[in-house]
Amino acid sequence: METATISRHDFFRLVGTSVGVILLSNCSMGCSRQENSGPTPVDQKVDFTLRLADQANENLRVKGGYVIANDIIVAQSKEGKFIAVSANCTHEGTQLTYKSAENQFFCPLHLSRFDTAGNVVMGPAAKPLVQYLTVVDMAAGTIRIHS
Repeated sequence: METATISRHDFFRLVGTSVGVILLSNCSMGCSRQENSGPTPVDQKVDFTLRLADQANENLRVKGGYVIANDIIVAQSKEGKFIAVSANCTHEGTQLTYKSAENQFFCPLHLSRFDTAGNVVMGPAAKPLVQYLTVVDMAAGTIRIHS
């Protein structure tokens, strides 16, 4: 019985192509735009107050800083305005960060971006974040977040 042979060059070319196809197909399925994919942000009744003097909220004392409390990301823009939106990406629920240089909320997993009103700037996320109202009382050193 005769055994078929393949050159080393052809073998590695076929293996590389096969691995590439597998990786790309998994990535494209994970990042595809599907209307029903990802968590739906819950527009829940929210009403809580953050004290700027608390160590957990010290990042809010500086422009560009942010904290996450009660599944809401609260940030101080580089202009000094306080903004609050749901803290998880609507694509797959990854916790967001705030990029003050771009004045946007950013998903570190698949790179979705949202503006300060929670609107999608760049996908794969297709659904907006929930935006919450902020009331700042600098005399009392508090920020009230509510729906």
